[in-house]
Order: sequence, then C-alpha cells, then structure tokens
Amino acid sequence: MGNNSSSSKSSSNSKKNKSSNQSNSNQQQQPPQVHLKSTAQVPPPNGYKFQLIDEETAKQLEDAIVEQQVIVEHQDQQIDVDAKVGETIERININMIARQDVVTLSQFPQILPVILQVQAIKSQLKHAKANIDLICVVDVSGSMEGNKIGLVKDSLRYIQKILSPNDRIALVTFGTYSAINLPWTLNKPENKQKIKDAIIGMKIRDSTNIADGVKLGLRMIKQRKQKNPVTCMFVLTDGQDDNKGADDRCSQAINEYQIQDTFVINTFGYGQDHDAKVMNNISNLKGGTFTFIENISKASEHFILAMSGMLSVLAKNVKFIIEENPKYPIKKLYGDDFLWHKIEGSKYLMNMNYLLEGENKEFALEIEIPPSDKINQQNEIVLRTNLAGEFLELKTNFTKQQELKIQFSLQEIPYQPKEIVEVNYLRAKAGTIIGTAKELAKIKKYDQAQQSLNKMIDEIEQSHFIASKALEIVIADLKQIKDICKPQLFEQKGEALMLNKQKNHIQRQQSLNNSMEWNSDQEEQIENFKQGKLNLSVCDMDDDYQKNAQFDSPVEQFRKNSFDSNQSY
Repeated sequence: MGNNSSSSKSSSNSKKNKSSNQSNSNQQQQPPQVHLKSTAQVPPPNGYKFQLIDEETAKQLEDAIVEQQVIVEHQDQQIDVDAKVGETIERININMIARQDVVTLSQFPQILPVILQVQAIKSQLKHAKANIDLICVVDVSGSMEGNKIGLVKDSLRYIQKILSPNDRIALVTFGTYSAINLPWTLNKPENKQKIKDAIIGMKIRDSTNIADGVKLGLRMIKQRKQKNPVTCMFVLTDGQDDNKGADDRCSQAINEYQIQDTFVINTFGYGQDHDAKVMNNISNLKGGTFTFIENISKASEHFILAMSGMLSVLAKNVKFIIEENPKYPIKKLYGDDFLWHKIEGSKYLMNMNYLLEGENKEFALEIEIPPSDKINQQNEIVLRTNLAGEFLELKTNFTKQQELKIQFSLQEIPYQPKEIVEVNYLRAKAGTIIGTAKELAKIKKYDQAQQSLNKMIDEIEQSHFIASKALEIVIADLKQIKDICKPQLFEQKGEALMLNKQKNHIQRQQSLNNSMEWNSDQEEQIENFKQGKLNLSVCDMDDDYQKNAQFDSPVEQFRKNSFDSNQSY
C-alpha cells in the first residue's frame, strides 16, 4: 500500500438562483402542461381540500430552505475550519490492496486482482446532518390500485418521520400525465398535515408514463429557487411505460436541462410487471440504486433503508479517478458497463455523487503483470487513484490520492490469501456472472445460464473464506438466481431480480438481506421501524384510509388476516 496525500481549498460561493415574475406568462416558453387540462378529471379525496398544482404555482409555494449549520461543542467555541477540514480528511481512507504485495515473476503474463476500498469513518464528534431535498415520483396508474398504493403511502409517511424539520419533500405523481401533488415543503411540524394530505391525496388514474413523471421531477429540481446540500429523487412504479424508450427520454431530459446540482436517482420496481431494465437504466443516469421489491409488504423497509443512507452524507460531487500504468494495464474493471467511464487513455472515472459517513465501498479490478523479460525494476507503481469532492458542512473542497506499489521477485514467494481481496473479488466476479446468466436467459439459453452460475458457485466454495457471511450471501443469491433461470419463472421476475443482485455485488448497493454493509444511520432507522418507533398510529392510519380509499388499510388487513407479528408494514 502506498503513500496517501490530501489537500483542500475553500469552494467559491454558490450562485443563488434568481426568479423573475413575467407580466405575460404566455410569452414564456414552457414545457407542455398537459396535467393542467386534466386536473379537473381527478376529484380530490373526500374530506380533503387538496388538488394537483401546476409548475408555476409550485414555484410560488416553494418553502425557503433553512441555513445549514456547523455544530460546535460549546456556544462560545470558535470554529477552526482548517483544523476541522484536516480532521475530516483524515477520516477518509483510500485503500488499494493487491492479492499479494510481492509478485513472483513468470515467463507468461499474470493477472493480479486488486481491491479499491473507499472508507469514510464516522466521527466521534457531534456534527450537523446535511439538509435534504427529497422528491418522490410515484406511479398512480390503474395497476397500483389497492394494496400497492396503500403501502406506498405508508412508506412515504415513514420517510416523513425520518426526515428532519430542516429537510424538504416534494411529491410528483404520474399516470398518462404527470402532476405535482406537493411543492418543495419543509418537513416542520406546522406542515405535517399539509404533507400528509398530499400523500393521502394520491389518486389512481389511467395508464403509465414513467418518463413524463421523471421529467417533471427533474424540472422541479432545476427550477428550485433555493436548494439544500443533498438532493435525491425516488422513482416508484409497478408497470411499464406505454411507449418504449422511457429511459432514453429521461437521459435526453437530463442532457437538455443541464442541471448543475449534484443529485441521485434511486428507482424502485414493484412486483413482476415492471420494466426492470428501464428502471435500472434510469437509476444509472445519476449513479443511483435500483431496488426490486418482490414482496410488496417489505416496501417500507426498502424505502427506509434507501432514505436513511441519505442522512449520512459527508461530501457531495464526489469523483473517484483511477489511472493505470501503461506497462501494467487494467485487464478487467468490474462494473465498467455502468460504474466506470474512460475519460482519457489511461484514466477511468466513477461519479460517486455523495460520500456517506460510516460506509465502506469496495471495487474490484484486474491488472496484467507482463512476463519477466519485460520487467527490469524490483518494484513499481502500478496504479494511482484520486478522490475529490466538497465537504457539505464545511463547504470546502478536498482531494486525496493513493498509489499502489508492487514488488517483483524471481524467487518463488509464498503468500497468504487476504480475506478482503478474495471475498470482494469473488463478489465482483459473481455479479458479472449474474449479468452473463441474465443475457443467456433472455435468449432462452437457460442451461448455459445455469452452468455459468454453477461454475461460479463451485469457485466460491473452494475459497479459504467460504465461511464468511458475505460469501454465504453470494452463494444464496446465486442459487436463488439459478432456480429462476427456467421458462416462465425468468419471464416473471428473473431480469428484475438479477439486475438487483448484480448491483448489490458489483456496486455494493445496500440490501435488506446484508446488514453488514449498512451504516449506523441505516441500522438505527431499520431498528426503529422494527421496534415500532416509526409507527403510524392505528387510529390515524385507519382514519386516512376510511377517508381516502376503496380498500382496507394495511393495519385493517393485518387484523383481518392475522399475519405473523414479524411481518413488516
């Protein structure tokens, strides 16, 4: 492992968005406001004074943000920014770990697995949580009617409980057309009923236009008069867009709108009928996560896990660059089809967007070591990395570098297997095999798909570290996927499940079945949920559903069906 170096500098003041009122709004060039014409066709819920609003009205109703604070231990204590920046940089580690530190040279080329680990160690000192802007884009097409939309509403209200009073939430719904249910609204106590009304007021309408909903959400992000340091979009659907190419239209909108702010798009696909490929592609547009919610009763837990991760953002606009030594080229970069982008001849970039406190991220690659007659040095730097971004609390830019130096020997040098390398390397390989099996299954080559999965299972079972929890999870995932690489089963849920698992093991996307990768905020909020500390009161929930649904609330369903007490709602 080589030397670390780091630096920081104050970032320039962010430019404030300016808004101006036009006396004749008809002269302004606006995107089509189809939903304005159709709003009257969607009656508000009984007992609620709630209606869908247009974009111009949403701008006027936007709540101002609350200034981000820097917490100090004592009120009379002066903030030493330089010291605090130095302390924060020291908590960020880039570890580059090769399978062996000394490579025995051969007359043939060799492959050297390397793990890149990015750590953001949680501070023992109290500090301010970054304020969040969360926009939820929710499918309200006909197929969401019943239990699905009910559980989505409950999930959004759980998120409302997790968010702080300084966070803002906005809500967009889409069927054939998209509409704004809630403008950017502070989650403060006096707005509780307003937010609740908007969530409960979501009404089922016609068919599915995912791209129109995402595009409206993007415009709301772009057109904000003010913005919080962290921005996130959640997109939820159980169906397929009425027109093919929804992901391409979302990509075109991102390019067209040229949003300068850092934000992520996390997508959630419900059940067997949604277009997993489209939802996964949409999440990849901004380095987000795709979650396949096979069991709808677990929807709230998936939401809480995703949202609680955003409570821990340490830095934004985070970019991770690796630079190869041309003498020792990168032979394989796991996730190069969606994680990494080649920016120069020997450089690759990953837009991490946000760096989460208390989180470890491991990424795998393979370096080619040339034959012995091509090497004339006893040791060389084979890889360089650079991590850069902006600390949210301190509004200060940082950068940190690392070098990987490998020693070479003509003597046979035995080496001890390193768990962190072998486990993460096998996980990355398994994720790639899952992607290969998915493509084979799509062309109905199920036997070949199963063979590739079996081969990967056999390789993992030969590992020195087969008893590790991480590899146990990989084996279980591979066996589950092998079982659905069959006619009908694959068509029902195979692609969605495989895309989800592929991201889990290559991108290290958090999942409910692997709590080892959760940070402390995620652990705390999931535990709060399981212990009922985030509970929506029974009377409150039942009252909502009596006023605004043609189906039982999840609480009432729980009573009627006498589900197991461990079932999550």
